[in-house]
Amino acid sequence: MRRAFYLARLGKGSVSPNPMVGCVVVYRDKVIGEGFHHCCGQAHAEVHAIEAVLQGNVVVNRLMRETGLTPRGLLQESTLYVSLEPCSHYGKTPPCANKIIDNRIPRVVVSCGDPNPAVNGKGVAMLREAGVEVIEHFLEEEGRRMGRRFFTNVEKKRPYVILKWARSADGNIARKKGEPTPITGLVAQTLNHRYRTEEDAIMVGTGTLLADNSRLDARRFDGKQPVRVSMDLQGRLLASLQSDARTSVHFFDGRLQSFLFVSSGILEDYISLMTQSVCDWQRVDKESPAVLFKHIRHATGFRLIPVPDTLSADRQVPFYLEQLHEERIGSLIVEGGTELLQSFIRSGLWDEARVFASPETLPGGYPEPRLPEAVRRVEDKVLDGDILHIYRNSGIG
Repeated sequence: MRRAFYLARLGKGSVSPNPMVGCVVVYRDKVIGEGFHHCCGQAHAEVHAIEAVLQGNVVVNRLMRETGLTPRGLLQESTLYVSLEPCSHYGKTPPCANKIIDNRIPRVVVSCGDPNPAVNGKGVAMLREAGVEVIEHFLEEEGRRMGRRFFTNVEKKRPYVILKWARSADGNIARKKGEPTPITGLVAQTLNHRYRTEEDAIMVGTGTLLADNSRLDARRFDGKQPVRVSMDLQGRLLASLQSDARTSVHFFDGRLQSFLFVSSGILEDYISLMTQSVCDWQRVDKESPAVLFKHIRHATGFRLIPVPDTLSADRQVPFYLEQLHEERIGSLIVEGGTELLQSFIRSGLWDEARVFASPETLPGGYPEPRLPEAVRRVEDKVLDGDILHIYRNSGIG
C-alpha cells in the first residue's frame, strides 16, 4: 500500500481536480503490475496497473513460465492494492470497479473511501456484489494525508490552502512595507518554484502585486504553470493601469490564465479600460456590471470575478475560496503580503504553511505574519543555508 502511495504522488500537479491515486497488483507476494493516475481525463491507476500485467513485463513473463498461467490467470489469483476506492460511475473514463470485476481479481485492499457523491461506497459495494473480497481502511490515515488536497476539495468545498513566505532571522519579510526584498538563496527559490508547479493556483494581494510586479510563474522549474490570482477591491490596480505603461504589468501580460477579484462597484470602469487593453477580450456594450461580467467570464486567459460591495472583511477569504472552488481550483498557494496571509490565518481556512527562513537579519524590517501558538511544526528542511519550516493546521476550518 505504501508503494501505491508513492506511485500516487507521481501525479502531483497533473491530476487536479481529480485525486492522486496509486495501485499495485500482487501475485503471491510479488508485484506484477503497478500504475498511477497520470492526468485528469486519462486512465485511472487501476487501469494502468491491470494493463501492466495483461501486456506483460519481466516479472509476469517469468511467472508465466514457472506457473503455466496466462497474464489473466495471474490476475485471477492476485490482490489489488489501491490508495482510493475504485470508481463506480462513467465520467471521462469507464468505472474502474468494472475493470477489476471483468478481470476476475479476487481480492482488493483499499486505503480510503472516495467521498465523491458519485462514488462514496458504491465502488466497494459493486465489487462485493460481484464476489470480490474487499478490505477497507488499510493505512487510512496515511492515505488521507497523501490525498489531502482531494479530501479538502470534496469534504470542505474549497481548495487546499498553502501559506508561504520567506523571513529573516529576526522575523521580517521586507526592509519596509511594499519594498521587494530578496531573502533566501537560489536553492530555496528553486524549490519554491517547484512547489508552484505542483499546485493549481498562486495568490497575492494588491499591494504585493503593485510593489513586486510579480510574474507568479514557475520559471525556475519545468512543469505546469499555476493560475495567477489577485484582487482589486479599492481600485488601486485599476489606477495603475490608467496609462500606456499598463502592458508592463506582468499580471496582465496574457501569458498565463489569471483571475482577478474586483469590487462590483468599480467593475464597470475596469471592463471599460480592459476592453481596450492587452487582454484578449471583445468589446462589449455598456451595461450593468452583472451583465458585463457574463460577457467576459470565460474570456481566454483572464477572468474578472466580482466581489459584492456589501461583503464584510471577515467574509472575503471564504468568498475567494468558494469562487475558486467553483472554478475547479483544487489547491492554492497564498504568497503574500502579510495582510493577506494574516487574513487567511485569522479565518482558519488554511491547511499548511511553508516558511522559508534565512540566517540573515533585516533590522527594523516589516514583520512576518503570526501563526497561532497551537499550530504544530511538522517538518524542517535544510536548503543550502536556509531552512524551510512546514506547519500543519490542526484546527482546519
